[in-house]
Amino acid sequence: MTGSDRESIDPADIHSSLRLLATLITRGAEPHVVFAAVTREVLRHFGSGTARMIRYETDGTATILANEGTSGPHVRVGERWEGFPPTGLTAVVRKTGRAARVDDYREVPGGEAYVKEGLLSGVGTPIYVHGRLWGMIAVGSGAGPLPADTELRMSEFTDLVATAVASAQSRAELELLRARITTASDEVRRSIERDLHDGVQQRLVALVLRLRTAFDLTSDIEIMRSEASSVANDMIGVITDLREISRGIHPSALRSGGLASALHTLGRRSAIPVDIHARLEEGLSQQVEAAAYYVAAEMLTNATKHANASTVWIQAETTGPTLHLRIRDDGIGGADPTRGSGLSGLKERVELLGGTFWLNSPPGSGTTIRCEIPTR
Repeated sequence: MTGSDRESIDPADIHSSLRLLATLITRGAEPHVVFAAVTREVLRHFGSGTARMIRYETDGTATILANEGTSGPHVRVGERWEGFPPTGLTAVVRKTGRAARVDDYREVPGGEAYVKEGLLSGVGTPIYVHGRLWGMIAVGSGAGPLPADTELRMSEFTDLVATAVASAQSRAELELLRARITTASDEVRRSIERDLHDGVQQRLVALVLRLRTAFDLTSDIEIMRSEASSVANDMIGVITDLREISRGIHPSALRSGGLASALHTLGRRSAIPVDIHARLEEGLSQQVEAAAYYVAAEMLTNATKHANASTVWIQAETTGPTLHLRIRDDGIGGADPTRGSGLSGLKERVELLGGTFWLNSPPGSGTTIRCEIPTR
């Protein structure tokens, strides 16, 4: 594209391309499909030779994700992008984080491959995802320098790529989150199975053996009555164990009185004082109530067992379509979910419901958790 070609760029045609690409992203098209489509449209509107999409890797290398137009042995889509000039587009955009241009590859050391490819000039525009330089889109021309506003015009397409990448990352993170939740659920189920088999079941078998032994070895009514009374007392302990296990599956306090009642029940059972303020609307879903309950229960456990706290404060309220939960203690702080504490699964549980989870636990200054969970 030469300077005289500038008037040939039709804004309506560009907007049509942008709508087409946006539709692809909205429908959840695979990233490689979006990358190829964007590169194709960029070439159609801005380049007269080639268009390429390049991703910067964390190890300092780069990868060609898509190529349209001219090519050569140095261009291998899906593979490392190597041998590019140290003052060319790829290197300069990565170094500066800004758009770059080359007006004549014949004057660029190492630019011979591009000249052989039929390119004289090029423009590279950075792609940022979540505030981090992710890659770039480059266009090349065999007919002289590209128009001065090429970088600005291409930014709309790089924004779409950023959206597509962010969307794909979000989907991948959601899949990972679902896998982690499933794994956690399996672990809980196995734990319950172990508790039933190694605890309740074994105790029941032992009680049955005691009764059989008592009746087989003696005919003394008083001895049998005494042994039966002892077994009955032990059965009460088994029932208590079953209640504790069932509480781990779904807290009975939630079923009987809702979240506010369940929080107050946690407070009454706590070994340290708990100050609770709850203003909650009725009709919260079981998933929302359970997530908030487990966050509160885990915080109380950590405050009691690990934080050496003397008091815990719990605030829970609904405003509009959101449940706000804030829990803090005056303990030693330093809580870190990445070190395998019981807090590690709470963030995933909250985020799976579309909520947000913040943890602030500076050493020596207590721990505070804030959650916002959509109620609709």
